[in-house]
Amino acid sequence: MSQRQTAPASEREERPENGKPPFPPNWRLAPDYDPNDHLMNLKGKEYLNVQNRLLWFIRDQRDMIASGLATAPYAIRTELVELDREAGWAHFRTVVRDVLGNESVMYGSESVRDFPDYIEKASTKSLGRALLALGYGAAFAPEIDEGERVVDAPIERRAALQPERSTAKQTATVIRETPAPQPAAQAAPATETPAAASETPATEQQLVSIRKLYEALHRPQAEPPTTYAEARQLITQLSAEYQRMRRAS
Repeated sequence: MSQRQTAPASEREERPENGKPPFPPNWRLAPDYDPNDHLMNLKGKEYLNVQNRLLWFIRDQRDMIASGLATAPYAIRTELVELDREAGWAHFRTVVRDVLGNESVMYGSESVRDFPDYIEKASTKSLGRALLALGYGAAFAPEIDEGERVVDAPIERRAALQPERSTAKQTATVIRETPAPQPAAQAAPATETPAAASETPATEQQLVSIRKLYEALHRPQAEPPTTYAEARQLITQLSAEYQRMRRAS
């Protein structure tokens, strides 16, 4: 006579009250993972490599889905922008979107002079930069430290002080960017301007995510935002508070 087996306690805890099938036991990836335990010393600075940024990102996304804080899928898409095998140079573009609707688009390029596996390195670089833009490893990333190459502050114009520099030499440093052709049906939409984003109404998905985050934080919900930009900013703030609360518990 067969006996009925009882599911393990860990699996029973994952079964939601609504009766839907539970998430697989391995869905919540590395629940005790702490990125601070994986920092490396790179030229005297702390560095979190792309592998650990990716693990950190996936852990957070799956945790929010399994906890019911989000229902939208996360996405990671890397595309080849340009590849010149004769010159030994590759350029990639990566798009990363989290379950709360935040999205980042970043590029990465490498040459065979620096790495024999330059194609793979360019792809990994674009992924790492896209994760940085969403906050995963941004505090430990020398690759976005400008150093002496300041790009957002007024600096001395060296071209004016050194007129003898040849135009040909300046032109040689320009990196070409030739986006890979896309079918018309898959063409990316035009980038939304800041003014348009501030006028676009908040989406229903954003409002649902905000409500769930307030519930998870055990805080009364304030007046909901009215624009897409305000909702995105609030979601980022509440999500950071929720992650800090989980790490402290």
